[in-house]
Amino acid sequence: MPRHADPALPERRRGQIMEAARACFRERGFRQTTIEEICAEARISPGALYRYFPAKADIVAAIALDARADAEAALDHVGDAEALIEGLADLARTFLEAFDKAGHAALLSDIWAEAARDPLLAKALAERDRVARGRIAGAIDKARRTGGAYPAIESDEAAETLLTALEGFALRRALWRTEPIAASVRKFRTLALHLLKPKR
Repeated sequence: MPRHADPALPERRRGQIMEAARACFRERGFRQTTIEEICAEARISPGALYRYFPAKADIVAAIALDARADAEAALDHVGDAEALIEGLADLARTFLEAFDKAGHAALLSDIWAEAARDPLLAKALAERDRVARGRIAGAIDKARRTGGAYPAIESDEAAETLLTALEGFALRRALWRTEPIAASVRKFRTLALHLLKPKR
């Protein structure tokens, strides 16, 4: 009887490679880790790895985008004018919790630094940032049209400002870890309130 291909195999294999790369990057850093070390950790051949990721930068981009996936899911709830501020607070909480996972803060900081040197990685991150910024701006626009918010600046600029602040909170936490996540979320929420001026 012929064997049927497992349709879930490619996604499982990609996950296996990404998890191996995370372990290597946390231990040795992004720039010091080789493809061969990732392959050894994942227990696959270089040829098998290259079927899923053409280069190390592609693995790094996938890790960075995957780390933001849960936080971006919170954007699905940022569409109701009455829930705009709370939805943004949920986004901040989810993002900071993901960033605080063991080893993730240093790894993601390393990835952002590498993106400043690698145009392909920067392009991948910029595209995901464009999507997140657009979704937040859309929610702000909706709240503005229904009289639920009166932003001090254009919606796209407000969305970019909020994302910049959120990433700044994350990087400061990676450096100093001086306050609980709840305190960072409270500060971000206060910023959103002042910037978006929701109807009380």
